[in-house]
Amino acid sequence: TADPAPQVQMVEDLVTRGVNAVCVVPNDAKALVPVFTKAREKGIVVLTHESPFETEAIDWDIETIDSVQFGKNPIDAIVKKLEETGEIKNYSPENPAGFVMLVGSLTVPLHNYWADVALDYVKEKYPFLKELTSRLPTAESVEDSRSAVLDLITTYGDQFKAVIGWGSLGPIGAAQAVAEKGMEDKIIVVGDAIPSTVVPYLATGAVDWAQLWDPKDAGYAMVYIAKAILDGQEIKPGLEIPGLGPIDVKDKVVIVNQIKIMDTAEAAEKLGF
Repeated sequence: TADPAPQVQMVEDLVTRGVNAVCVVPNDAKALVPVFTKAREKGIVVLTHESPFETEAIDWDIETIDSVQFGKNPIDAIVKKLEETGEIKNYSPENPAGFVMLVGSLTVPLHNYWADVALDYVKEKYPFLKELTSRLPTAESVEDSRSAVLDLITTYGDQFKAVIGWGSLGPIGAAQAVAEKGMEDKIIVVGDAIPSTVVPYLATGAVDWAQLWDPKDAGYAMVYIAKAILDGQEIKPGLEIPGLGPIDVKDKVVIVNQIKIMDTAEAAEKLGF
């Protein structure tokens, strides 16, 4: 459930039990501030994941991706595809290739941060790309994303060249729409997707490229950092998480960059989740 109340209660129960550390992927970071504050007052280490913008009441947020790179990657993937097909020569600032972005909602901080990074990157590096319409809040639903992309095909026709899904169901819904219309060779679909879900779409070409991180890496990194803190280690750049590599530190965010790229069905299958 996305309701923050049960999660708040769960952390309350852990604080009452007197655990040494809590590791949380917040449904609503602001709703957790009071209980996180209480936990830290009792000496409990508080770590989060996927919440790099709400860090005032925690010890560290742990991320297994570099969010700037994550935001730029799909744009590079679109350009690479246009280069491979030779279509890139058809586009210019005067006649741009249009793309649209799908986010989980307009209030999901990370989705909208990645979308902002992507737009800034386009302005800076690829003037022949253009966002056709403001981001659409459909990427937590396959059906909503499918319906939105069908509407976009009708509205924009040949101007509509690519779709980016920020939210793992966005590319799946987009792929279904593209396949329905038989436009796998005309519309580029990229974004973040769960490997096991995206395999069939990568195999048919309805999805061209996807990325994600492995939740297993995130869970392991959180527990490793929690133990390091409890053991008295200083959390600083270069600290090695065995199997994942050295960390970077920005304010209260620990980053160990483990973006998983899926440019073929085989690459997605190999990830095993």
